[in-house]
Amino acid sequence: MSGMDWYTPARVEASTDLSARYPWGRSLLALAWPYRPAALGEAVPPASPAGRPRGRVAAYACLDNDVGDGDRSPVDYHDLLARACDSLVEWLRLRVPSVRAKRFVDHGWAMDRAVAERAGVGFAGKNSFLITPGAGSYVLLAEVLLDLELPPTAPSHRGCGSCSACMPACPTGAIVEPGVIDSRRCIAYLTIEHRGPIPVELRPLIGTWAFGCDLCQEACPINVRLAPPPLATGEAGVDRGPVPWPELVACLELDADAFAQRFKNTAIWRTGRDGLARNAAIALGNAGDPAVLPSLRRAAESDPDPVVREAASWSIARLQGVAGATGAPGKDA
Repeated sequence: MSGMDWYTPARVEASTDLSARYPWGRSLLALAWPYRPAALGEAVPPASPAGRPRGRVAAYACLDNDVGDGDRSPVDYHDLLARACDSLVEWLRLRVPSVRAKRFVDHGWAMDRAVAERAGVGFAGKNSFLITPGAGSYVLLAEVLLDLELPPTAPSHRGCGSCSACMPACPTGAIVEPGVIDSRRCIAYLTIEHRGPIPVELRPLIGTWAFGCDLCQEACPINVRLAPPPLATGEAGVDRGPVPWPELVACLELDADAFAQRFKNTAIWRTGRDGLARNAAIALGNAGDPAVLPSLRRAAESDPDPVVREAASWSIARLQGVAGATGAPGKDA
């Protein structure tokens, strides 16, 4: 849990023994909310209309509010799942008016994956994701604690077998053994939770990820069969919030007000404006397009955050080593 000081031993203890905080609880409902992946296997971002490089955002961050009422505004998955859990409890109270309930959505101090595994929602793959029979690993997890005695469901006996496709798919080698992730090397951790400069030796391996990473999920053969229909490539701009293939220069050049306006109610809020700009600067260096050098130079000279300025300077040096017309950074970059 490198760098995540909020994940304390006390939190682990509280999360693994809900009865200490909620002695009235008798059953846990384990829930999985499917979401749509980005285009599976599409490793190279399509060019934006302006011809500028596009990066990648983890698909779970590109959710919208559409739950049947036509509202397509972007939303943080915490809020979406909280509303879904509350609706489920309302439905239950029509049948059991006296029921007592407490929901947990990621930040509610419960072990989401362990609960889901024990309840038979799915099994943990070698990349540590919960793999479900209905949507592969493209699910978000939540629980509802109830004071009702409900019949238990059996854990899944399925597993990955001899398949380990997810492990070599991680460019930073963060999956150090089946089910074990070294957060210090994980692209999702580095681009979301990590504060400060990203280690220089890992920067070229991050590719064009601006927020999160889906590579180990995209490599999973089970996901190829079971994942929901992928998101459309869509527009490159981030005027209306997260998109799976954002224009990186736009992400780099957002000021604090524009970042808040576009991302406050989304998962990208987690990384902050400076974190997104840092990620975009590194991704631009990896994209290999020298046409973005003016934008990187402006960031290196005048961005208000010193970490962003340093990341932009690193990418400038990397792009200045671009080899001929191949668009690939040179060996010395």
